[in-house]
Amino acid sequence: MVPCLEALLSKIRPKIRALMRLKHLYPLATMISQYKCHIWGLKEYSTGALLLAPPSQLVRLDNNQRWYLRELGITDTEAFVTYNFAPPSLRRSIGIFGFLHKRVLGICHPGVRAALPFWVGDVAGFHNKALHPFTEQVHYCKRTLFDRSLYAYVLMYNRLPQELVDIPTVKDFQTKLTHVAKQKAMRDQEDWRSSFQHLSDLVRMFYGL
Repeated sequence: MVPCLEALLSKIRPKIRALMRLKHLYPLATMISQYKCHIWGLKEYSTGALLLAPPSQLVRLDNNQRWYLRELGITDTEAFVTYNFAPPSLRRSIGIFGFLHKRVLGICHPGVRAALPFWVGDVAGFHNKALHPFTEQVHYCKRTLFDRSLYAYVLMYNRLPQELVDIPTVKDFQTKLTHVAKQKAMRDQEDWRSSFQHLSDLVRMFYGL
């Protein structure tokens, strides 16, 4: 995944430097909006593939965006709470959850529905729209890759509260997840940036376990 990340960073760094040359001409809100328009699309085109990248590499995307904010004189927490300017790691997680919710709602390609079937039968602790995570097919030696795959997100999606998965649109579903993360940021919880990335954190966040 390193070549993929290097190629991505080589595309966005010149654009970020070009934006920085304009910071004395435009207000903060405009500079953040320009970043969203010109950089986010490039970063998120590869979201599905970047799931498999190790965290030590993915953090480079977060650091890149945090540097931009630091040059503008604002923290990433302030940018998220005030301008809905989430870190790449958080947007990636919410994006993947949105993809899974789209499958649950049945508004995706038939191939996706076939690859991600519903979990048949009662599963204790899960909501009634649980997807099959295929954990029984994971070998111990491949567990690290599983933990960075779409199926790890399926496990986390299965543990979301029922009222969340009952939301009828992907947009409203993702808005609710963003709101949950924003509440953590407003309470100065340091782990708000990694919301929805680890099963144990997600269970603790929603169920206090």
